[in-house]
Amino acid sequence: MPSLSDAFRRLWQPRNGLFWLVLGLQILSSTLVLIIQIQEPPPGLRLILGLFALTNTLLGWWLLARLWREGANRVAPPAQPPRG
Repeated sequence: MPSLSDAFRRLWQPRNGLFWLVLGLQILSSTLVLIIQIQEPPPGLRLILGLFALTNTLLGWWLLARLWREGANRVAPPAQPPRG
């Protein structure tokens, strides 16, 4: 199991566009839910916004898992001593 710092390094990749996409999707999902709760739109619009927020969240989680896997390749394992 990776340490907390390794897990943070695997996810914190500000030079990777995928990192910013995940952040943007999560912020958009949170904003949509906030709009649904505060504005109380009509039921049809509420359903559409809710489905969009849910789809957005699932897409964000899928991209986060992808970012996690790519981050595992970025964190290099310890070097092996040369054999000879």
